[in-house]
Amino acid sequence: MTASAERPLPRVLGPEEFAALGPAQREEAVRGTPGSAGWPETARIAFMLGRPRTCVPGNLAFALGWAAAGGTVSPAFFLGMIMAFIYGLMANLYNAYTDLAEDSRNLPGRVWLVLRVGHRRTLWTGHAISGLLIVLTIPYGGVSLLPLMLLLLVGAHQYSFRPLRLKNGPVVGLLAFSLAVFGPFLLGAAGGPQAPEGTTWALFGFLVVWFAAKGMVKNLPDFDGDREAGLRTSATVFATRPAAARAATVMTLIGYLSPAVFVAAGLLPSRILWALLWTVAALVQCRAMARALQTARANAVLKVDMLLSTAFLASVLVLHSPGWVSVTGVALGAALLFGSDLLALDSRRRSDVTTATSP
Repeated sequence: MTASAERPLPRVLGPEEFAALGPAQREEAVRGTPGSAGWPETARIAFMLGRPRTCVPGNLAFALGWAAAGGTVSPAFFLGMIMAFIYGLMANLYNAYTDLAEDSRNLPGRVWLVLRVGHRRTLWTGHAISGLLIVLTIPYGGVSLLPLMLLLLVGAHQYSFRPLRLKNGPVVGLLAFSLAVFGPFLLGAAGGPQAPEGTTWALFGFLVVWFAAKGMVKNLPDFDGDREAGLRTSATVFATRPAAARAATVMTLIGYLSPAVFVAAGLLPSRILWALLWTVAALVQCRAMARALQTARANAVLKVDMLLSTAFLASVLVLHSPGWVSVTGVALGAALLFGSDLLALDSRRRSDVTTATSP
C-alpha cells in the first residue's frame, strides 16, 4: 500500500489536493464529503452538471414532435420546451451522481464539481426536477399524459442507475441514450392536437437511429476510463479505440442518411433530403475524432460535434415543418447553446479532463 493510500483524506479538500488523488480516492472523497458550496454556487454547479448545451437536441426534437402533431406557438408549446430542457438537465445530473468511477478517470474536474455541491445533494436535485416534471405534465397535457411522463422518467433514471443501468450495454445503452431526443419528441407529439400518424413514427425511427450513432461517437473520448472502470459501452466492446472509431463512423453515416429511407417510403417530404448535406461534415468530424487520441482533444472534437448535431436536427425541423414553431424552436435552441457556452455552464471542459477546477 502506498503512502498516499494510507494517508487519511481531509474533510474539505482543495482543488490541488483533489487533483493529486488517484481515481479510487477521488470517488471515496466525493462519497464521504457532504459538500461545501453555498446555494448560489450550488445552483451554478447544478447547471454545469446538467450540461444545458447537450439539452438542445431534446428541445429541437420536442419542437419536431409538436409540429408533426399540428401544434402551434402557444403557452403549451413554451411549457413543453421548458419540460424538454429540464428533462435533459435531470438525466445529466443523475449521470454525474452515478458515474463517479468512470468520471474519476475520464473527467476528474466533473467529479470535483460533484464534491463541491455534495453527492447526495446532486441526487436530490435530480429527484426534485423529476417531481417538477410530473407536476408540469398536468397543465401541459392533462392527466392522460402522466403515464408517458412516468415512463420517460423511469427510462432516464435506469439509464444510469441499477438495477438496469442501461448504459452498461453496447446496444441497449445506445437505445437508452436515444431517449434524450425521442423522449421529448414523444412528449411533443402526444401533446399536440393531432393523433400520431405515419410521418410521426418515421421521425421517431429517424431520431432513434441518428442519436444512437451520436452515442457511439460520444463514447469514444471515454474509451480508456470506461474500460478501466469495467463499463461495457459501444466503444469498449471493441479491442481498440480505432476499431471503435471505425464502427462509429459507419453508424454515423447510416444515421445521417436514414431520412432518405423514409422519404423513399413516402413517409417524409422529399425536401428533407437537403439536410443530408450535413453528412459530409459529420464524416469529417468522425475522422477528427478517430485522430484525437488524447482525451482532451477528443472532448474538444465532441464539443464541435454537438454544434453539428444541433445544426442537422434544426435543418430537419425547418425542412419538415417550416413555420413559426420551427423558427421559434431553432431560435431558443441557439440561444440556449451559445448562452451556456458564453456562461461556461458545462462539465466536459478541457480543464475537467486532467485537473479539478472551480466553476
